[in-house]
Amino acid sequence: MSTNKRRKLNTAEPQEAVSAFALRKKLLSQQTTLTPDETVRDEEVESIPSPKVARNKKLKSSKKLGENSSVQTATGHEKASSTDLKDPLPDNLSIKNTTVADFPGALERSPSPSTTDDGDEVSNKLAKVLPVQLSSFKPSKNNYQIRKDGKIVMKLSDGERLVILGSYGIRVTSGEMTINGATLRSADKVYWVDAPYCHALPVVRCSESATTELLPHPNATALRSLGKLSPYFRKLWNESDPSSLAKKTTISESSFQILYTSADGPKKTLLQDLVSPPEWNREIAKLVNTSNSRPCSIMITGPKSSGKSTFGKILANRLITDTLRRSKHQAHRGVAVLDLDPGQPEYCVAGQVALVLLAEPVLGPSFCRPLPGSETRIIRSHALASITPASDPELYLEAAIDLVTHYRNVLGRYPLVINTPGWIQGTGLDLLTSLITNLRPSEVIYMSEYGPGEVVEALQESCKVSGFSTLPSHASQLTSRTAAHFRSMQTMAYFHTEPGNAGIADHILWNPKPLTTLAPWQVNYKSLNRGIFGIICYDYQAPLDLLADAINGTILAVVGVENVKAFRHTAEHASLSDDTTADMMEIDGNGAQQKPMSSFSDLLKKIIMTTPEGIPFIDTADGTTLDPRFSHSLGLALVRGIDVENGILQLLTPVSSESIEEVTSKGGEIVLVSGKFDTPSWAYTEELYYKAHRKVDDATGMDGPMHTAEDDADDTSDAENGDFGVTDTTPVPWIEMLHGSQKRGAGSKVWRVRRDLGRGNATH
Repeated sequence: MSTNKRRKLNTAEPQEAVSAFALRKKLLSQQTTLTPDETVRDEEVESIPSPKVARNKKLKSSKKLGENSSVQTATGHEKASSTDLKDPLPDNLSIKNTTVADFPGALERSPSPSTTDDGDEVSNKLAKVLPVQLSSFKPSKNNYQIRKDGKIVMKLSDGERLVILGSYGIRVTSGEMTINGATLRSADKVYWVDAPYCHALPVVRCSESATTELLPHPNATALRSLGKLSPYFRKLWNESDPSSLAKKTTISESSFQILYTSADGPKKTLLQDLVSPPEWNREIAKLVNTSNSRPCSIMITGPKSSGKSTFGKILANRLITDTLRRSKHQAHRGVAVLDLDPGQPEYCVAGQVALVLLAEPVLGPSFCRPLPGSETRIIRSHALASITPASDPELYLEAAIDLVTHYRNVLGRYPLVINTPGWIQGTGLDLLTSLITNLRPSEVIYMSEYGPGEVVEALQESCKVSGFSTLPSHASQLTSRTAAHFRSMQTMAYFHTEPGNAGIADHILWNPKPLTTLAPWQVNYKSLNRGIFGIICYDYQAPLDLLADAINGTILAVVGVENVKAFRHTAEHASLSDDTTADMMEIDGNGAQQKPMSSFSDLLKKIIMTTPEGIPFIDTADGTTLDPRFSHSLGLALVRGIDVENGILQLLTPVSSESIEEVTSKGGEIVLVSGKFDTPSWAYTEELYYKAHRKVDDATGMDGPMHTAEDDADDTSDAENGDFGVTDTTPVPWIEMLHGSQKRGAGSKVWRVRRDLGRGNATH
């Protein structure tokens, strides 16, 4: 197709290959005037020897760099050799790389024609050459001491900051510090931090002169041992390579590392420190002041990857430490969190929504704390059996209303932080407006200043009794793990915990061996004293003759049914009227004390069907789901196998027997719920990775997350099965091994059916 536009040919001669410093020097020489201060800066930059550049020739790569060099070479034709720089610290306190702060001329720029493309090119090249300063603290003999037990005692001045990679404990002995929104004051309490570089690293800031102790984490090695079972858990910490765990190193060396510049971190990694924009800080300060007078509830909304979870965590930590300061001698202090994001939950496993009470600040990602502890209690949770509310929006809304009802009846004196999913279009927007109408939060925050306009207008209209404000989004730039990866990591960590055992300093105990080495629960499903009431399927209903194959090797939700009223007809489930909401408000009142209409034994004859294997199946052809008012989730279970001959389900679960007995002792029953949980492909390959780790070196390609193909619309990933360094050819159930350059055939991937999620029929 012809066009009237003409393309301008570039007849200029190609630019010669020059380094960043040489190009900067050339631009500086073209300037006509310089102030005295600017002249000094120019001299400081020129005092660093510039590499020689040959005209019209490729530059030689600088592979022979000194060990203490602070200048990182650029890639491609920009590579150049650099000089060794002396370590300005004492011999006994040497750091790997010199910080950028030692060369002020390298950071401060003289006036240059920034309006031209050449100025941007200089900035980009300097960013590649110079490491980024992360910590402003400079150790010396007077402010830095390493003890024999691995503790590090540090004295920080006002305004100094620390960025630490790894797992560690922090105790403030004098003064005051902040980390991830939490204010830590002088006390004997040790706060434990997990800081992998797949997330933004928390920054320890000193608001006044303070003394602190950094302690090695006693269970850091056990958590990192999960890297032997899955590539997802590799290259997360401060170890140089996965084999370093086997080396004889002190616990302080393998537990954490202070990062003074980005050059101190592991090679070929993208490091990012956690930054809270000024707008966030002002809003958090306002909400904390409001909460001082009366407990308030804050709902955080916004699109995907806008920083909702980060803002919510910083806000919760600030509220927790503020209540600890104000109510130091009171028995009740903390913050309630309503986690309503089943795809990326912070305080429960994926596929669930939960009401959680926090008594201490949270200083680590979700996969480092998959089970609640003494300071993090799950008050009540519900299983959606799906990573998205789209599978059953009505059930999702019912569960949310039930959780907020329990908050008002049990935790009303605590401030409440509500985290919502990033589904803001179509039905997702309708769910958000319904949540605002039913939950009635004090403040609604939208984490984006760029709309969409119809979303902001709809949310504002629904905030009739709530305040509404917008904040700038602040998404992480890290891409080493996807949302699907984090879900798999959290679920895998969940099943590798050892509940019921008091770990060191109340830490989680991890089982670093494959799940195939664990003895499963033997749950009888045939006899009169069977362990489960039945199995129910949400969303897709499998035929009776295929149910055993459909649930074998999958994840099921373990739900405690408190009353037979939990089984209801779909007509009662279709909508949420005002009467339904009113009934939910009385869940802890007379509504829960009413005499049941029938017993479980009578209900057993009406709704239970039996598969050819004898498995009790709850008929849900009419769309029946468990009523959240009369049931709650206990956790997840992985079906390891089905013993058809003896009528036994083999289940792997960290759910304690005490939780099961608490339900059954009150006349309740246990129901297993199947749905649209992520396929636990990580569980099928654990033993292969574990064996390969013992036989081959990690350099064979097993030192990073497996290659995945992302589906942007559904935010899921399917593992592209390959060797991954696994040499064992023993057949493994549900695993297809592809060797060498072997590929799967066309059309072999799972087909996903796109549903009408209420986005409308607009044409483009």
